[in-house]
Amino acid sequence: MKIRPSQLLAVLSATLVALFASRATAAPEAKILRIDPRAAQTDGAPIITTVVEVAQRKRVSEATADCAYMRGDAQLVCMGEKLAQPRALFAPFPLPPKENMIFTVQVDGADQPAKYVDAHKWDQGQNIKGVGTAWLIVIDAAGSMGARFGDAQAVALAFINAMGPQDIGNVTVIGERGIVADSKWQPAAQRATLAQAVTSAREMAKEGRGRPLMTTIRAAATDAFKDLGSVGSTADVPLHQAMVVLSNGAAGGDVQTNGAGATQLSQYLTKGRFPEENPTAPKMPLPVISILMPTGGMSEEFTKNAQDFMANLANPDIGGYFGVVRGNGQQMGPAIVSAVRDRFNQMYVVRWRVSCVAPTVLQTFNLVFKDVNPPIAPDGYKDVPVGIDPTVWPLDVNVAYTVQMAKRDPVAPGGKFKVYGDFCWGSDAGRAQVYFIPKNQAPPASAGRDVEKAKQAQQQLVAMKMEGKALKVADTFAEFEAPASENIILGKGEQAVSRIVIYDSKARRMSGVTATTILTLKAGEKSIPIEWIVAGGFGAVILVLLIIVIARGGGGGGRRAAAAPAPAPLPLPGQAPPPATPGYAPQPYVGAGTAPQPYTPPAPAAPAPYQPAGPAPGAAGGTAVLGAHGAPAQANPEFMYGNKPPQYGLTAAQPQAGAGAAPPDPYGAASRATLSGSSGVFTVLAGSEMRVGRDPSTSQIVLGEARVSSHHATVKLEGGQLLVRDERSNNGTHVNGTKLTPGVWMPVPPGSIVRFGPVELSVKID
Repeated sequence: MKIRPSQLLAVLSATLVALFASRATAAPEAKILRIDPRAAQTDGAPIITTVVEVAQRKRVSEATADCAYMRGDAQLVCMGEKLAQPRALFAPFPLPPKENMIFTVQVDGADQPAKYVDAHKWDQGQNIKGVGTAWLIVIDAAGSMGARFGDAQAVALAFINAMGPQDIGNVTVIGERGIVADSKWQPAAQRATLAQAVTSAREMAKEGRGRPLMTTIRAAATDAFKDLGSVGSTADVPLHQAMVVLSNGAAGGDVQTNGAGATQLSQYLTKGRFPEENPTAPKMPLPVISILMPTGGMSEEFTKNAQDFMANLANPDIGGYFGVVRGNGQQMGPAIVSAVRDRFNQMYVVRWRVSCVAPTVLQTFNLVFKDVNPPIAPDGYKDVPVGIDPTVWPLDVNVAYTVQMAKRDPVAPGGKFKVYGDFCWGSDAGRAQVYFIPKNQAPPASAGRDVEKAKQAQQQLVAMKMEGKALKVADTFAEFEAPASENIILGKGEQAVSRIVIYDSKARRMSGVTATTILTLKAGEKSIPIEWIVAGGFGAVILVLLIIVIARGGGGGGRRAAAAPAPAPLPLPGQAPPPATPGYAPQPYVGAGTAPQPYTPPAPAAPAPYQPAGPAPGAAGGTAVLGAHGAPAQANPEFMYGNKPPQYGLTAAQPQAGAGAAPPDPYGAASRATLSGSSGVFTVLAGSEMRVGRDPSTSQIVLGEARVSSHHATVKLEGGQLLVRDERSNNGTHVNGTKLTPGVWMPVPPGSIVRFGPVELSVKID
């Protein structure tokens, strides 16, 4: 039995109302749409990037109320247009302040909080690497599509034409029995290839009463998205993804292509693991944009199955969308694209510093909110892979603070030193290990993942006595004793450094091991044990006292002022008079019975207490360190954490913190930052952004150098941390020699050197 248009509308309306009314909720919900750890594994800092949406869904009856009394195609067109209106089915909510968000990772059954780094709204972060969408566009070319096949092509072209610069696309054409054509993933620059895949598709002839539509769509999604994991893909994978299905939902008598089957498929796509049975595949939730192209001409049973299937396929909980196109694809395509992209633009890219992760491929993350009105429903990933290899997840070492402290107390053979950071080993000193790279060996160019080679290297370092000893550890620091070997020191004098690798034996994680990431600290000569210093000082005091006693009393053990010496014997005739008794001066005769008075020599002057040299002129809070002939010691030009230091002297920029200066508190807040060099002194106040560039009309920090771009970079002070972002400048922005990725905010530790093109400025945090 064929269904009439009026019956089709009744069935469709009932399906939509039941679908969206059952899912509607009054409270806004937070959804984590992506957890991406690639930045940490690339840059060495334990940073996780998340894509988060906070939205409240609306009832479909509200959007389509004006269409309730229409009939036939007019009602279908009306419903399609109403659903395509911006925010017809959702209301966005702003991301709460960082103080109200708690992002945790579960380690050993306990939630470990992460630290908020920054957040950017999706439509305001188009210059941030990865802010784009992977669009899988599935076009139904089955013979039952009829005139709706042209509408499907028009809507597909609208999505392709709207692709952003960091979007990628894949066009898949499905037919009666399976996938007919696949363009493979193409960047936005190759959108002509994607458009060609759409326009070259042809409608197929009908082949019987049934076709496996659900199985075909599932296969299309699995094949396309299984290579778009969080890590390990050769494609330039963006942070977001979506699948567009353009079909009439017709499958004839296929027992799986119905409402229940679509619900199962929607859950599979929402879980975002492709294929599902792969336990190491990362979770990548997939919003589904399901566009029903009603064709009519089918029995009532098949029509209802088709409508239920397409409606249930959409997952509006995570940004999916359901729409209707009936004969006006050219007009509806741009409207649908605008509605879908408008919702995506309300998402946020939020970065977190995650010091702790579970030592397994399965991770549990939670995002919750406190003290927000209205309350926001939380979200999380429970025991799912997100692409983190826990053995290569970097330890959270506070490099700037550790390096600064080593300038005051250099690492010495047999001496003690501390490494600061946010560790997860509690007070268990047994899991904290430290190794030194011998002076005659270079760190590897890349870390690699050869476990056997790593074990051999560890054994060699132990055999060479390059392993230190953990003395005391806590979550924020570890105190080590260095091996008593001069091989841990590379270079001499003020250029001496030690290259150190910290290893967590329980979590099997380590600090940087490559030439550009290894922890490089100032080193000094072998320290003298304190017992020797105390014993030597005590011996020196005894020696001084002994000299005084001997000088004063001839070793007699005291001064005897009242005791008269024995009279000198008279000389015999012809003999010379005897020599004067030591300690006496010749005395005039004063009468019989008067004893000569002893002569007391003046006591030797007590040695002046040692006074250390005062600070050199211009040094703040410490003693200047001098090299040969009293010249200021130069920084080591070859070894510094992060990379080689910039060429100091191009613009006379120098590090702010001198030797002996008290390092800044890494956990304190700051109200301003100062950037200084030969180009001037510039102040950045908390809460404001300042442009850096050559153009004085648009830049607050003006650098009159031809190799500085008009708008070269942007800086801001946020949460006590100076941040810098390169604005796609011609000659780049560098922090301590490391070139920044354009469009990405990067923290700048106190005492760093920031280089805008060739212009260097040193950073001071107040």
